[in-house]
Amino acid sequence: MPGELAPLAQAFFAANPELSLQALGSGVHVPSLDLAPSGIPVTHLLAEHNAELARQYLTLNQLAFGGIGVPRWVLSDLYLLPGAIGLLRCPARLLKAPARERLLLADEELAIGAACYVAPSLTPGLFVGVSLFSFLPGRGASSWVKTLTLGMVRAKFLRGVTQWDNPAVRVHTRLGPMRLVGRVPGGHDYDERTFVYETDLRDEARVAQAMARGEEQVPAMRIPVTDLAALGALLDRAEAGARLELVPPGQDAGHVLVRELRG
Repeated sequence: MPGELAPLAQAFFAANPELSLQALGSGVHVPSLDLAPSGIPVTHLLAEHNAELARQYLTLNQLAFGGIGVPRWVLSDLYLLPGAIGLLRCPARLLKAPARERLLLADEELAIGAACYVAPSLTPGLFVGVSLFSFLPGRGASSWVKTLTLGMVRAKFLRGVTQWDNPAVRVHTRLGPMRLVGRVPGGHDYDERTFVYETDLRDEARVAQAMARGEEQVPAMRIPVTDLAALGALLDRAEAGARLELVPPGQDAGHVLVRELRG
């Protein structure tokens, strides 16, 4: 049943009537999906029979992420075969110019405007954030495609990887506080400024408040995103069991906003 997020989701689509929510993935997983997250209908498209749409996703992913864009075999084996990609589709004319030009679509042809993929994990209810992009500026599309994709796969917790200075931190905190988990397993190309976070999605009222940019909690600490020694010390403490969170909106004027939970 639609909950506290439903009115916000409905308002988003009412303000953006040319957008529609779709999913691209293997047909075997359809019974496991919620195809009306927050009351928004999802059209599921079988990846086995929509190669052109998969190609469009691949093109946009590689445009968004450059040299680390997903290879074709990874898209097939590790995205579409085990899961489903959440898509916001729209007329191509709404896309930012680089995406429009790369796709070579007519203005009214349907294009992927924003997309989110979260990977299933060994822990029931826990998904891992893998890829999020949007070519629809100024609409909040990134936040909504992420939120609705997580609802579609019935996620209870999300773990993700990001950097302290990444503007995406503000998008990630749209779902609520980001608990600091620690360093990235196996290391990372940007190791010193990268961390793993977890978002608890079980309290829909709290997620709805964060999505509405409701009352923001006052952080105990404001740490410059360039103070890698202090931020690394936070990760040491988190790995040792301290409960540390980035609170919405996550970043402000070159600082991350941190609080510690006691007890």
